[in-house]
Amino acid sequence: MPHSAKNTLTRQLGWLIQAPALLRRSPFRDAGSLLRREFLADPTLLHRAAEQLQTQAAPSRLGLIFELWVAALVDASTGLERVASNLPVREQGRTLGELDMLVRDCLSGELWHWELALKFYLATAEQWYGPNRHDTLHRKAQHLYQQQLPRSRSEVARAQLAEQGWEINGQALLTRGRLFYHHDTPSEGEMPAAGHERGWWRTTHELDEGPWSIIDRPFWATPFMSDKEATFVDRLALINYVETHSRPLMATSPHHDQPGFIVPVSWPSP
Repeated sequence: MPHSAKNTLTRQLGWLIQAPALLRRSPFRDAGSLLRREFLADPTLLHRAAEQLQTQAAPSRLGLIFELWVAALVDASTGLERVASNLPVREQGRTLGELDMLVRDCLSGELWHWELALKFYLATAEQWYGPNRHDTLHRKAQHLYQQQLPRSRSEVARAQLAEQGWEINGQALLTRGRLFYHHDTPSEGEMPAAGHERGWWRTTHELDEGPWSIIDRPFWATPFMSDKEATFVDRLALINYVETHSRPLMATSPHHDQPGFIVPVSWPSP
């Protein structure tokens, strides 16, 4: 990996540790506080984690990239131990779901079930939509709070974990990402965490002159940290691309201090 790419990766890991949560964590523990504790105890954690990631091929899916980043930070720390990742919970041969990560706090000896989420949602009057309009914040939050996090408390999971000599002490949540605002904010205001990262979104009809830089999906979490030189496109080229492909596109502009999504005029309708 080129030196500049390694530096970018180190900065991205630093963002993960320092960035605010996207979703409220109560009543669950903030897994990010444990990562911050480890970083404050040893700032070289970022470099060791980046070196570990250099040996692995980066997946294309953002969620998997995020999981790899978190795993690398835990593995490179001295006060945390990654006991398992993507652990399936099964009953009579049927998979009920997975536990994203089991992490032992070596200082307390406690074993925590972590759930991870890196998400991006755009505000409309009705609800928060993801760039894929079938993904909504309401649906994701319900799945996290009512299914994923409580899963390790179930009798099936506890029995399965006990076979390995594991007993879960609690559940922790780690969410990162950004919410993009337009003219309206939906009434689901209780789910986003206070202080979350923000952006904006516009339809192609609302787009001002640019120039515009398209952000590749692997850099959606850290849109100003690309290891490539910015390639600028003009307003008309950006409009044509978005309308032709009929999907939202993240972009930045020297005229905006936050990233934004450019969406088709018909969005979020099919």
